[in-house]
Amino acid sequence: MVMSSDTGVNKKDANRENILKIAQEIFSKYGYKKTTLDDIANAVRKGKSSLYYYFSSKEDLFQAVILKEVEILKRELEKVILRNTDPVEKLRDYILTKLNTYRGLANFYHALENDVTAIEFIDNIKNKYNQEEIRMIKRILIEGVRKNAFDVKDFTLVAIGITTAIKGLEMPLSAGDYGTVNLETGVDNILKILCYGIMKRN
Repeated sequence: MVMSSDTGVNKKDANRENILKIAQEIFSKYGYKKTTLDDIANAVRKGKSSLYYYFSSKEDLFQAVILKEVEILKRELEKVILRNTDPVEKLRDYILTKLNTYRGLANFYHALENDVTAIEFIDNIKNKYNQEEIRMIKRILIEGVRKNAFDVKDFTLVAIGITTAIKGLEMPLSAGDYGTVNLETGVDNILKILCYGIMKRN
């Protein structure tokens, strides 16, 4: 029986996805530096040579894992952007979705932040994603001004400020001292500060 080309492609894709899934778990647990291709090959129950069929090196495999995680995050945030909701509620949902997704990937990102800074492609990926996130926040702000919910003069500057604030909360609310805090309560408190500041009003 001859296997169809479509079946062959599907099997190859499934094998690649399985390797990525297991590699993510191992990189998350041990970090990039301590993880070897032998570790991943053993977990996948394949020879190391099988990994080279899909990935040229450990760095290539790790890059694929990072790109997969970035796409998961981007996809979830795009869903929020496309919802037909009040702009303030949309901004809340955006922050909540970002932190919830980040919390789910906390171990992986902890490894990413701590021991792979020497890998050049990571900075490029971070910079590219950061620009995409600023664009997504700007879309919410522009919609909010159009619907008379926000008063924003410089969309780019405000988007950078909100993006930076969210980024500063990622690790503390995911794996730090506040890792067990209820995200909805935390996001509501942060949103009040972002929207209304910390000054007392009479």
